[in-house]
Amino acid sequence: MLTCAIIYTSLNDNTRRLAEVMSQALQPGRCIYLGKPIDDALAADVIFWGNNADDKSPQTVSFYEKAKAMNKIIVPYGETCYGGGKDMYAIGSFANIVMSNAEKIVNNMKNN
Repeated sequence: MLTCAIIYTSLNDNTRRLAEVMSQALQPGRCIYLGKPIDDALAADVIFWGNNADDKSPQTVSFYEKAKAMNKIIVPYGETCYGGGKDMYAIGSFANIVMSNAEKIVNNMKNN
């Protein structure tokens, strides 16, 4: 089973709320980290990347670069959630679909 980390770069915006909903919508054990970008999150296979705050701090940039260098699957989310109005059910469903599709792709690659 693939695991994911759900990253958000602001504690006070809609991206954090979306991240929380995504983590609750996933099967137990799928989300191994929820929060600000830290190296512990790099243990996940898939990284949901919510950076609506456009944080370019050294910590955030470093984390993103490490994730890319490790060939992690990086999936942006929340880019259109400014001011709310995002359907919370839809974002939870999005997370489940992404994880299911990522697992199929990885399994296909292993079998070929």
